[in-house]
Amino acid sequence: MQAELIYNPSGGQVVIRHELDNVVAFLERYGWSVTLQETSKPLEATELARHAVNRGARVVIAAGGDGTINEVANGLVNTDVALGVLPLGTTNSWALQMRIPALNPMLPGTQAVKLIAALEERIARPLPANYYRKVLLDAARVLVDGRTVAVDMGELSGRHFLMWAGIGFDAAIVQSMPPKEKRALGSWAYVLPAIESAYRYSGTDVWLNLDGTVIKVSTPFIVISNIQLYGGVMAIGAKACVNDAKLDVCIFKGGGFFTFVQQAMKVLSHRHLQDPKVEYHQCREIVVESARPLPVHVDGETFTRTPIAIHTVPSSLKVIIPEIVPGHLFGPSTCSSRQ
Repeated sequence: MQAELIYNPSGGQVVIRHELDNVVAFLERYGWSVTLQETSKPLEATELARHAVNRGARVVIAAGGDGTINEVANGLVNTDVALGVLPLGTTNSWALQMRIPALNPMLPGTQAVKLIAALEERIARPLPANYYRKVLLDAARVLVDGRTVAVDMGELSGRHFLMWAGIGFDAAIVQSMPPKEKRALGSWAYVLPAIESAYRYSGTDVWLNLDGTVIKVSTPFIVISNIQLYGGVMAIGAKACVNDAKLDVCIFKGGGFFTFVQQAMKVLSHRHLQDPKVEYHQCREIVVESARPLPVHVDGETFTRTPIAIHTVPSSLKVIIPEIVPGHLFGPSTCSSRQ
């Protein structure tokens, strides 16, 4: 198996180089030939993935967080090269959704990783008991033992997304988040800014064209999902299926702090679809216009502002997933595996 591993050293958790060397050695024991590439600037992973395709790689492994996965996926879309994942990010939403072994997004464990890394570097050898090494090697085993399936992607102004696009409130938080704080605190970094922003972030008049049907709502934010989990912990796209050629649109109506808290609690308790202030649609094409420009992120990375047009690109990306996956994420042709 010819593969290239693309590592983002500035994304998510801190993992020193010899941890990835352990993964490469593990894969090579199973007959893989792995070349390790390291990114040094934003969007470089996309170009590296495209070069890997041209060099004949059969698998490109994204070692990083959701943003790194997005960049690599953009380089592999509409090719026969499969995406593999080593989840090293802040939230690891794709890995957690697919039950690929991953770091817990709610544990601010970066400082622990730094301490372990510093000690390992000082003694010039890896420590025998390293939780993060075990997670990486378990994820690498999925690459060896898993299977390859085709999944949909969303497309927005030439940029594809594998997981979701967020419009409004959540994209504003992503835009304002300092990278150092995100790396240090993990998912907890978003909690306080979300609470603070909820006091002042009101609804905006938005017009959506959903497969030809136009609706008008006042909303602080909209999430357009290809998977169910958002941020690794909340099933906002509760009905999303990764190979149904549709995207799931969840519109949170209203505004203000108390509405935000109520809706957040309902999402966490899987009751938001029964909330009259939440609209949920499944469609192939979405056009969004708003009374004022709203920020937009794709897979947790700031991208553009409204107005935007989004459409689904069916079965456009090959991915390696565990042999046993959550069946409700796939259509009948793929969900023969049990939950």
